[in-house]
Amino acid sequence: MNLNVFLSSIRNNPWLTPVTVMALVLGALLAVSLKTQQTLRSASLPSNRFSGLAAAYRDQQEQLKMANEEISKLRERTTQYENEMASASEKAKLLNESLQEAKFLAGLTPVEGPGIEVILQDSKKRPPANSPIDIENYIIHDSDLQRVVNELHAAGAEAVAINGQRIIANTAIRCVGPTVQVNSIALSSPYVIQAIGDPETLASALNLPQGVLTDIQALDPNMVKIVKKSKIQIPAYTGSLVFRYAKPVVATPGNSAQEGEGSSSR
Repeated sequence: MNLNVFLSSIRNNPWLTPVTVMALVLGALLAVSLKTQQTLRSASLPSNRFSGLAAAYRDQQEQLKMANEEISKLRERTTQYENEMASASEKAKLLNESLQEAKFLAGLTPVEGPGIEVILQDSKKRPPANSPIDIENYIIHDSDLQRVVNELHAAGAEAVAINGQRIIANTAIRCVGPTVQVNSIALSSPYVIQAIGDPETLASALNLPQGVLTDIQALDPNMVKIVKKSKIQIPAYTGSLVFRYAKPVVATPGNSAQEGEGSSSR
């Protein structure tokens, strides 16, 4: 009786069969989708993995900091030995003076003198709704730091450091993720740029109209702060100085120069 009623209903409603089949197919797809999501959740990283990675990153940064401090101490000890050896003879004394001058010029000794501090930091502001200004403009980038360092050198800065990282000839300043790396050390906002030189000249160079800081100051003046200092201490460079490919050119009598042999390191 019930079967006859069902068959009669199908005959009177021809759309019932395809709709029923479609409902069954959709139900099967939904079940597969739920099963897949459950599998992905069970296969994903545990929530505490991210905190573990962050802790490992902090440990690596701390170990790197300790290694740099140890390198600085070893270089200071080397300088002491060099000075002691130089006291043995006048020739060795002159040789040591040249060596210390070369290390000074290379940024391998701490220095102090008058200068300025330039503090660059990300803005707390955000662009207005429907504004064409990108939010990236409210963040300090590697290009901003590089431009300021270039301007300071052009204005006569004799030593420059960013957050304690001494700028030398092969220093790279580049964005890596949310941080800026200087000498392969990750730094974050605020960035304190120290420069030794004439404070008035250095500050004036950065405050020139249409200068390197004009665009940043136009967006948010609080992103930039310049302080003149009567005395600044800048630490020595503590990174690697091994050269694998560059070799000194050695001049000889009768021959202007010839390539040296073997790799060199300082």
